[in-house]
Order: sequence, then structure tokens, then C-alpha cells
Amino acid sequence: MRTPVHASRWIFTVAITVLVCSLAVTAPAHAQESSLAPATGTASIQLAPEVRVRIVGIEANLKAAIDSNDLRAQAVALDAIGALYFTHGDPAQGLKHFERMRAIVHKLDEPIAEATALSDIGAANFALGRNEEALDAFKQALPLWHKIGNSDHEAAILGDIGEVFRALNDQDEALHFDEKALPLYESVGNLNGQAAVLNNIGLAYYASKDKKKALDAFQKARDMYHSGMNLSGEANALNNIGGTYNAFGQTKKALEPFQQALAIQRQLDDKKGEATTLNNMGTAYSHLGDGERALALYKQALPVFKAVGDQRGVETATRNIQQLDRDRRGR
Repeated sequence: MRTPVHASRWIFTVAITVLVCSLAVTAPAHAQESSLAPATGTASIQLAPEVRVRIVGIEANLKAAIDSNDLRAQAVALDAIGALYFTHGDPAQGLKHFERMRAIVHKLDEPIAEATALSDIGAANFALGRNEEALDAFKQALPLWHKIGNSDHEAAILGDIGEVFRALNDQDEALHFDEKALPLYESVGNLNGQAAVLNNIGLAYYASKDKKKALDAFQKARDMYHSGMNLSGEANALNNIGGTYNAFGQTKKALEPFQQALAIQRQLDDKKGEATTLNNMGTAYSHLGDGERALALYKQALPVFKAVGDQRGVETATRNIQQLDRDRRGR
């Protein structure tokens, strides 16, 4: 998203809609968040032992598929390995496997498998900050999902394209693709998809300083998440409602949604979300002139950001503490 007002003190929550599909033997299955030498299994990060065991097992299946020249089984194995690397924090290794998968399914002329691979390639590139490459892959996947007639996946890719444009600071294009995704999600009754897109529409309006439309979109997202019993999404939307009130001078109104978000995040044991909300509440109290309470909240947020390895959060909370200290010394 475009850097919002008070960016040095504020943390907004983006509802990334990137979809990584896992290729099953008969058809691709929805999953949250894909040349034929066997994978080496060398990871650039340390994987948990149980994940490593799963990868080694699938690599054995991959070798057997290569030995028998079973291209479809090779594609299934490569996608499964790539998905494990991706979902456990190594998108670079995931990308290598997804690209090998795509090369195979392209030869097989299987549009569902190829759309899956391109979706996965886009997701991995986006996670690596390679926005142009992500955009290219998503735009190749989009007409395939449309031709297949899978509105849910088509909507997800439209949302992904919007998210890439948001990362490129092109809010108009982001909004354009988000608004195309919304009716598709509505047509298949996907409440979480609708909520994620509405949240991102809110971010686009926030960036253009249209508070009324931003609040409307965030509140609709919150209601959708609530209806779909997605507590994490509901907390994110509440955080963004509070942030919008605060940024546009209605700070007292910001406190209630922040407190609601914090209660949900503590219920879920969502440490990163909790630290984000504590930081945002600190900023609200700072704007209200209550420096002592703001400082206490920032100091609660900082060690949690450190514990979860959120460097951006650490830097934000640290700056906020330093700014309050300077303000107090300057009195």
C-alpha cells in the first residue's frame, strides 16, 4: 500500500489475498496461500524437522516419477514440495519447484494445472518482492482461470494483481482489480474473499484520503469477516477502522475498534497482531496528549515485535518511543 499519513508511527494491516493452490492427483485443491532432474532439497533457510521429513518423502516420489517418465506425477510432486517450502518461509525454493512444475504441465496442455503453477509462481515472486515478475505470472494465470470457469480462483488472482499494484504504489489500478474481484467472490458466496477485497478497497481509498469510503469498506470487511467467523480477519479490519479514525482526526473513536481488535488477537494468541494493535493504540493516546499511556503501550509492543522477528514493527515502535522521549525533554 502507499505510505499513509503518520507512516513513521502507524502500522496498517493489508489483507493479502495471494492464493497458492496445491495440485492434487485429480484436480487442484484450494489452499491458503507450482528439465526433470530430481529436486536437491537444499533449502536456503532452516526448516522444521517434520517439514524436512515430508519434503524428503515427496522427493522420493518425484525421483520415482522421473524414472518412470510419469510427467503428471512429477508435476504433483514438484507442486507439493514447492508449497511446503513456500508456506514454511522459503519462497525462493518454492519458486524453483513451481517453475519446474509449470514447464511440465505446459507440455501436457492441462490448463487447470498450468493455471495453478502460474498462480504459485506469482505468489512466490510477490513474497520475494519481485513485483513485475509476480504481475506477469498472475496476468498469465487470469485468463486460464476465466476460461476454466473457476470464479473463486479468478477472483483470487484479480485480488492478487490488485495487491501487486498496491505494492507498486498504483492505487488506481489496485482499486480497479479489487472491484473486479468483488462481484466474483459474491457470485460464489466466498465471505472471506469478499472481506479481504473490501479491506484492500478500503486501503486504496485511505491512500487517496477518502475517509468516508475507506471507513465504509473497512466496516463492510469487518462485518463479512465476522459473518464468516474469521477472527483474525475481523481483528485486522478493526485495526484499520481505528487507524482511519485516528488519521483523520477522530482519535477518540479509534480506541474502541483498537480495543476490540486487541481482545481478539489475545484470544487467538496472535502476537504480531497484538503488537501492531498496541503500537496503534499508543499512537492514538499520543495524539490525545496522553504521553504516559502512549509510552507504556509502545514499550509493551516493542518486545513482542522483537520476539516474533518483525523488524519493521521494531523500528516503528522504537521511533515512537524515541519521539515521545524527545517531546518530553523539549517541554
